[in-house]
Amino acid sequence: MFVRRLLGALLISTLAMPVIADNTLVLPEKTKLLVLDGKDADHLGSKKDLSLGNGRHQLVFQLKTLVRDGGDTKMFTTSPYIMTFELSGDQTYTINAPRLKTTRDTDKLSQSPKAQFSITNAKGQTVPFEFSVLNKSGLLIGGDTVEDIQKFNLSDSPAAVRAMAGTVYIANPQGVSYQVAQSRPSVMPAPATAQPMSESMLQYWYNQADETTRERFLQWISDSKKTGK
Repeated sequence: MFVRRLLGALLISTLAMPVIADNTLVLPEKTKLLVLDGKDADHLGSKKDLSLGNGRHQLVFQLKTLVRDGGDTKMFTTSPYIMTFELSGDQTYTINAPRLKTTRDTDKLSQSPKAQFSITNAKGQTVPFEFSVLNKSGLLIGGDTVEDIQKFNLSDSPAAVRAMAGTVYIANPQGVSYQVAQSRPSVMPAPATAQPMSESMLQYWYNQADETTRERFLQWISDSKKTGK
């Protein structure tokens, strides 16, 4: 009887566990994925089906293909494109790109790139997205595209995602300036004239710290309360 009750309880708890949705994002052919959610995507190689969870995502990619130019054929590579969008519902999404056959097609793409793209779900419904062009040309492999997109994510562009910027916040007498973090920053003393640090900034630094640093920080708070400093 006890075993039956135990198995029943385990079954109920398993059924009650939340299901983590996994969406499939299908990329266009001839795509070179550069950055995914603020991180280098070179390890994904030529993979065209991405498994992404629910929520906000950002892709940086290029299209590279052969096109006809009169009687000749040449290689065409776009500038890096930035697409930011929301996924939900554990379903398949597809990024639809223009067919590039001739230089006329590439000229049209260069003139109005966002209008040439769309995102659709499994039902064929369009999904809203933000779009921007990273001002670079040529195929970027192993370059500083991650650093560039981190800087871009500090901008006011609708396609920017501040949470993916990987930024260091530095207080100064004029306010707060932003710098892109090349690695985990060391702790820097704030100038005496610095403005008070906001709660969100404190949370940011706490989340960036390792476990040992967090423990020291919490101990410092506890000691400060006791001494009144």
